Amino acid sequence: MNALFRAYANSWRQAGAPDLAELVSAIAAPENMLSPEDQVPAALKPEYDQAVNSLVAYPELKQQLLNIGNRLPWMQGSMRMPASFQGRFAYVELAGPRGMIANSDVSFGFYLQQRDTVYPSHWHEAVEDYLIVSGTALWQIDDAGFNARQPGTHIMHASNQPHATTTLQERLLAMWFWRGDIRDSTYRVVGVDT
Repeated sequence: MNALFRAYANSWRQAGAPDLAELVSAIAAPENMLSPEDQVPAALKPEYDQAVNSLVAYPELKQQLLNIGNRLPWMQGSMRMPASFQGRFAYVELAGPRGMIANSDVSFGFYLQQRDTVYPSHWHEAVEDYLIVSGTALWQIDDAGFNARQPGTHIMHASNQPHATTTLQERLLAMWFWRGDIRDSTYRVVGVDT
């Protein structure tokens, strides 16, 4: 496990959450696996497969996702999104209020975004970390320009810091980690009434 994954593990433990061995065990538990009809949303299945198959920076993670990632409870959530973004992303919460490991203090999982997709500027109370594991995406923080971020890049958003993500020819697969105020009700996106 490289230094960045160790840093995630340390943050996870410092937040009082279960250790990663327990998390992996819970993820792989048969009762947490979904039946074939409840897997990755059908429209995103090719995107997910391509993202995992192009994951070269983290071979151990690739193998885990090939084994079980397609049977995790991917969702699009209940937060309001612009019509142009709906159906073009999915996420799985491995741990958190709705996660396989229940936790009300932190939230952690994977995020998938289709190629040629704009995730408009948004913000939330939670402090957020991303680790890009597959695909290069353009990232904007505050009002700065968009910058290309490649696999292996760690990105942190402070509480209520606006940020946006655009994919071009590659789909994005990233790990995300929320801490602090992780309530969905604090989430806001440009162009959507609350």
